[in-house]
Formats: sequence, C-alpha cells, structure tokens
Amino acid sequence: MKNILLLLLAFTFISSGCSSIESTSLMVDRTLIREPRPKEVLPYGHKLNEYAMQIGRYSLADLDDYYRNELSREKAEAYYNNARKMLISSMVQSYGLAEKGDDASIAFYLNEVQELKLMQPEVTLKLLIRAEKSMAQEEVKNIAGKIYEFNQKAIAGIEDPKPYLARFGQVWEEIKLFSER
Repeated sequence: MKNILLLLLAFTFISSGCSSIESTSLMVDRTLIREPRPKEVLPYGHKLNEYAMQIGRYSLADLDDYYRNELSREKAEAYYNNARKMLISSMVQSYGLAEKGDDASIAFYLNEVQELKLMQPEVTLKLLIRAEKSMAQEEVKNIAGKIYEFNQKAIAGIEDPKPYLARFGQVWEEIKLFSER
C-alpha cells in the first residue's frame, strides 16, 4: 500500500508539471536572430539580395528594370551606392551585361560606374572593353580617365591600401591604359 501511494504521488507530481510540451521563454528560434548591420549594408530581406543570390531566376532585363526604376527610390539610404555597385556587378559578372547589353545600356552603366568609389575594377574593365565597340575612342578614354582618377583618390583614402592594391592594382593599371590611348 505504501508503494502504491508513493507511485500515485510520483505520478501526480510528474503529470502536473509536464502536462504539455510547450516551448518556454528560454527557447529561441535562432533563425529569427538578426545581428544589427551598419547603415551602409543592405538591410535583411532587401529585394537586391534575392536578385544577387538567385542567379538564373531573373533576367538581365529584370535587373536593369529594378536598377533604373526601383533602386533609384532609395537614394537617401546610406547603403544606396553599395547597392548600386552590387547590382551592376551582378549584371556584368552573372547576367552578361557586357556581352548581351545594348549600346545604350553599356553607356548608361559605364556612366553610373563613374560615380561609384572602388567599384570592382574587373567590372569596370569589362564595361570599358565593351564600350569600345560602340562609343568613340575619345569618349571611352575620357570616361576611363575619370574613373581612374576618382578611384585613385579613393584608394589613397584607404588606411592601408597595400592589400587592396595587391589584389586589384593590375586591373586599375589596365583601366589607366584606356585613359592614355
């Protein structure tokens, strides 16, 4: 009888504390944790992240339309120029802008690159090479010179430019050659 009473008491105690398996406030869904980002970095969930990460789901025309019509609405945001660089780079590197783009688009994006500090020089070089096919040599030379000078000032402003130049210096020299033709 004593054992049955202890068993009944233990059963009652256990069942009262564990009547349901519910999450407690101590359990956190780690997928919802979002570290704060600097203002210059795209916010979580920004449409541009989808365009850049889901290559093949969108067309070059989709990205071009987004750049010209949607992204321009975010000019006041601190991340705006980084978003522009990211989208142009994606269009050139992943969507074939330099190969598939029409002459007007090449001129448009080459002009856009002139305003962007430290745009990937490989992207700039591809646009310059493609621009040679449709723009006057003097115009390409002037654009290349502006891009080169603008970025040399930006590079000089880097605290330690040596690692950057070790990685990209040769490509910047190729861009400089466009300005000297």
